[in-house]
Amino acid sequence: MVSFRATLLALASAAIVAADYYIDPTSVDLLTRRAWCSDELSNCPIICQQTSPGTVLANTCDPETLTYGCVCSNGLQPNMSEFSLTLPFHVCQQWVIQCRNDCGINNACAASCAEDHPCGAQEPKRVNTTTSSTMPATGTAGSTGPTVFNGLGEGATSSPKPAGNAAAPALLQFGSAYGLVVVAAGMIGGFAVML
Repeated sequence: MVSFRATLLALASAAIVAADYYIDPTSVDLLTRRAWCSDELSNCPIICQQTSPGTVLANTCDPETLTYGCVCSNGLQPNMSEFSLTLPFHVCQQWVIQCRNDCGINNACAASCAEDHPCGAQEPKRVNTTTSSTMPATGTAGSTGPTVFNGLGEGATSSPKPAGNAAAPALLQFGSAYGLVVVAAGMIGGFAVML
């Protein structure tokens, strides 16, 4: 009979994944690679909580080879390259640095390294969200204006800037009039205590 520990070890070794971008591990000092693995080990459980409750089944990171494994309690592996402060994020950033260095003085090449190879969360999926019927939407699709995130996992909506907010000027006038009175009273009180 196969033990639970042997099964978990086999699962963890099957889950070991190399980072999406390849860099020679020895091109980065070991202390930095250990910090990258520390980030990976810290973020795996947090990322897994987004999709499945419970303890992660595997959470490994090898700073010598820059390989990692993260298996959530539901048996699935999250795509760690979609998140920041994970091993793939750090390796990607280092890859961009090395790419830029390889470009020399060719500015177009150096710009292409970062623009064509973004690292970390670009458009993260919000999997553990709830909606509320008490909070109105911030705008409608297709409207113009600045982008507003409503925080309900609905993505971004655009809404035009309001023409004016009548309460804002009144609040500013109140603050400027009574703020000076509060500061003056504080100074007078301070002088009274000193005497």
